[in-house]
Amino acid sequence: MKDTGYETLVSFDAVTVAYNGSPVVDDVSFEVGKGEWFGVLGPNGAGKSTLLRTAVGGTITGGGISIAGSGMHAVQGKSRAHLVAYVPQRPVFPIGMSVFDYALLGRTPHMGPLATESRSDVTIVWEVLASLGLTSFAERDVASLSGGETQRVSMARVLAQRAPVLVLDEATAALDIASQHEVLELIDSIRIENGIAVVSAMHDLTAAAQFCDRVALIDQGRLRGVGSPKEVLREDLLREVFEPTVRVIDIEGSQVIVSMRDKERR
Repeated sequence: MKDTGYETLVSFDAVTVAYNGSPVVDDVSFEVGKGEWFGVLGPNGAGKSTLLRTAVGGTITGGGISIAGSGMHAVQGKSRAHLVAYVPQRPVFPIGMSVFDYALLGRTPHMGPLATESRSDVTIVWEVLASLGLTSFAERDVASLSGGETQRVSMARVLAQRAPVLVLDEATAALDIASQHEVLELIDSIRIENGIAVVSAMHDLTAAAQFCDRVALIDQGRLRGVGSPKEVLREDLLREVFEPTVRVIDIEGSQVIVSMRDKERR
């Protein structure tokens, strides 16, 4: 791993996923450090979601993944949940479930055979809800909340899980720009305060440039670049992967990636 100042926690080693003989993820390798925010970027259908799911038990055809030195192919059930927490693109919230009970689901890997929460489990959930500003929502039905609020509830569940690695699949895709920024700031503060490694698939390249320490750019299942946002989110490479009208603009030292209208079509 290139020296990034982070201790390596997650390793994707030549990961390949194929369906009916056709690779969806093809020989992808990178490492993620403890406390690092690592973004997985690429167009729709590039294989981002498939790649992330391999870290939490998804199909893998070749290669391997290790977290904290443990090969994930040999780690199942509760043991896997002790290492990695996952938020899918569209979390499923059971009908009629309260915010507190949904967050408590994160403690399931730590419960005994009778699956009954302990006093410690309850304390941890209340601490998490307080840290996310959700204490007053504890008895609310999750289905009654706004998009930004439900994303906070999703984060409460995975934080209660107390895993060292957090995998996010387009966690802000359904949010407006203000709610998106709020959730990204929340994830960043959680990462810094708890030393969690975050691996997230992201569509918004500008957000990735602002929040990620390093990124991987994937196209048609293959890795096109790994490095800091400034190393990877270059106009020449982005135009190859996305479209020729992509521009990278510097605004007050931050990269802003936009797609300009094609002048020839005006």
